[in-house]
Amino acid sequence: MVTIILLRHGESTANVQRILAGRSPGVELTARGRKQVARVAQELPHIDVIRHSTIDRCVDTARIVAHGRDAHMTQDSRFDEVDYGEWSGLPLDDLQTRAHWESVQKSPQDFQFPGGEAMSHVYERAVEGLTSLRHDLGPGKTGLIVSHGDVIKAMVAYVVGAGLNNFQRFGIQPAQYCVLHVHEQTIMLGLGGSRISSATLGGEC
Repeated sequence: MVTIILLRHGESTANVQRILAGRSPGVELTARGRKQVARVAQELPHIDVIRHSTIDRCVDTARIVAHGRDAHMTQDSRFDEVDYGEWSGLPLDDLQTRAHWESVQKSPQDFQFPGGEAMSHVYERAVEGLTSLRHDLGPGKTGLIVSHGDVIKAMVAYVVGAGLNNFQRFGIQPAQYCVLHVHEQTIMLGLGGSRISSATLGGEC
């Protein structure tokens, strides 16, 4: 069995401002966000491998978790935030009034952000990264992925067999994590360390 933990970065300045940060520069963890991650780091088990988004708030989150641990840490752009294109940096309250907001909520499989990334591409790269880590981990090893809300939701949707069009049914808050216990073709999914559901997969993850 291998274990993979999916951790969202801690609270960021954009979270506080209710802005869709995307890949906008200058978005950092808040002091509260750093404390959140430090607390979570104390809960986490031994970690052998850490792979994280290349974006600053995830880099900083990964470094906090890695402090004092003998874990191999690498950046992996497959776990980067969604490229929201023209929506990047805009207030969520404004975006929720736009015509296309309904599309990304109900049919993300067919949605591409204006001037940005298609959600189907986000799903494919995230699943590819997850699958790669699973194959690289030896029996009994634990890997940590530090990423962003929509990217983690896409991976969870894949694991439970819900598909991309249902990924909005899942939610993960800043500094919240879920745990995948992978045994042969079965993955047990837990939130914050507590097992909540299971799904049998076709050997892809």
